[in-house]
Amino acid sequence: MIKKIKAVFVDLQNDLYDRHGIYSLAALLNQHGVEVSYISYGYNKKFLSALINLKPDLLLYSSLSSTLDLYGKFDKMIKEVLPQAVSLIGGAGPTFEPQFIMNTSINAACIGEGERALIDFIRNDLVVGKNIISKDQPPEKKFHPLVDLDSLPLPNRDIIYCHDSIRRDMPSKQFISGRGCPFQCTYCFNHIYYKIFKDCGSLVRKKSVNYLLEEIKFVRKKYALKTVVFNDDIFILDKEWLYEFCERYPREIGLPYICNIRANLIQEDVVAALHDSNCISVNWSIESGNEIIRNQVLKRNMTEEQIITTGKLLNKYRIKHRIGNVIGLPGETFEQMLETVDLNIRVKPNLGLANIFVPYPGLELTNYAVREGHYTTKINNKLPPNYWTRSVLEITSDDNLRIQKLVNLFPLFVRFPGLFSSIRTRNILFSLPKIQLRVFYEIIYVLQFMDIYRIVSPPIYIVRTAFRYLKGLFENPSSNLSRLNSNFRPFVFKYLDKLFCKKRKF
Repeated sequence: MIKKIKAVFVDLQNDLYDRHGIYSLAALLNQHGVEVSYISYGYNKKFLSALINLKPDLLLYSSLSSTLDLYGKFDKMIKEVLPQAVSLIGGAGPTFEPQFIMNTSINAACIGEGERALIDFIRNDLVVGKNIISKDQPPEKKFHPLVDLDSLPLPNRDIIYCHDSIRRDMPSKQFISGRGCPFQCTYCFNHIYYKIFKDCGSLVRKKSVNYLLEEIKFVRKKYALKTVVFNDDIFILDKEWLYEFCERYPREIGLPYICNIRANLIQEDVVAALHDSNCISVNWSIESGNEIIRNQVLKRNMTEEQIITTGKLLNKYRIKHRIGNVIGLPGETFEQMLETVDLNIRVKPNLGLANIFVPYPGLELTNYAVREGHYTTKINNKLPPNYWTRSVLEITSDDNLRIQKLVNLFPLFVRFPGLFSSIRTRNILFSLPKIQLRVFYEIIYVLQFMDIYRIVSPPIYIVRTAFRYLKGLFENPSSNLSRLNSNFRPFVFKYLDKLFCKKRKF
């Protein structure tokens, strides 16, 4: 029997993405009788007072490596008024840097999947066990087996949708059909994840087609849904599963959908099955146009022929596609970055994007960068909050600026190849201020994104969504934490005064 407690998911990010982890964990907590809430910095103007009024016993955070510091600062601040609350942080950040909590007020960190671990943590009166570590107790040497996805209750979207009308009313909604990726790309966390959890069962798992279709039907019955978006790393991994899905989905759901693919898994029968089942768009990655970097440094194991063939097949079947790439890689020259632009142009996607490499701790590519002298960890060398702000590798400021400008120009070059092929025009564009190039980027990105995802909504909803998107770009919670704190401290005193029936002047 689980002790009655109040748990609150605290979200300090401000974007439009569905929170699959929260949906899954909230449903499981509800199933076990736990009172659970969600509160977001992004859209709640009275964020702090609302959180305090909930009087939670358990604060639940989820973080990447780049936002660990943000959650550490926030937890220290909130503990001034909620000292009795226990805080637990999960996600990719603490999974690969669990020692982070040692220098924070955060009580515990969850390593890996949270479903089994969180229920045990609550059942054991918030005492750490498998997958969960604290500053006061040594970690367990074994982890929980990885969860069977079909054994979980249907994800609970109400926990966020009842507060956030933008996510609730969004015509395209995101789903996860499985977890795990078998490939070992050096810039991705999967190769580390495999080492940590290799004895915990199959890391690559799919929901059954029955479960997945039931989930989509449930969401469609309750909320607006015109386009289904699958966020799995690779949707087409299991051909037998894929063919069953492609046969049943048009009959039972019929909505257009979008998924992620990988070039070395693409054959014409796969593309034909996607097309026939109403797949309108796919996302996939080239990462680098230079074969040595792509296959030896990044370990993509993907030939140029496979990449070109994938583009031809998608265009033949009129499936729109968005391609991802990484630039600013350790040791990469600017000319090699331009090779990536050139290969994207030859593939002819509807949208080509580039991210700047971020050396997250533990990655094979990060270790390579350190070993080859391209990256040095420093006390003040914090990871950037996103993939387009800057490179933190050991390069000159001029080269760094040029990389930042290329990120902004990338979709423009791919969409309008003539701008890239003309060296004179290219040089003119690179001479423009970065902020101006960012405007070009956002215009191209938003227009193409809406086209690919078939986003057709009332004007007022588009305006509200655009506002949230722009707010997320320019309002970084970490930079506003001091402002939040200055507003917060008077409230702390007022709250304490109310508790102790005292008056205080400010």
